[in-house]
Amino acid sequence: MTWCELDYIKTVRNIAEEAIQEFPFTNGEHCDERQQYVSESVDGNEYVIYYGANETALRASDNEPDGSDVSAMSASDADWRTMRALATYMAMEADVLEEIDRLYKKE
Repeated sequence: MTWCELDYIKTVRNIAEEAIQEFPFTNGEHCDERQQYVSESVDGNEYVIYYGANETALRASDNEPDGSDVSAMSASDADWRTMRALATYMAMEADVLEEIDRLYKKE
């Protein structure tokens, strides 16, 4: 793994830790407020908004979505840059949610 990919993993962990602090786990379920926090944090993250960072995130993620999943979520006239950013968003959101689950299992 490159240092860029390690930085991505660190960013995912930081978002997960912040989400846990803001919205503690309840009954082993992701609460709506935590989900919204994760969604907004990922949506505004540099790995999603900057085209050059998309590749790093997608390389480091184990959750890269299938092209059909991305197509189903995007507008019919979306260009490939938009679809790539959406794929990165979907992968990163899944990574953060997995990290939240991992952190709770560790406790």
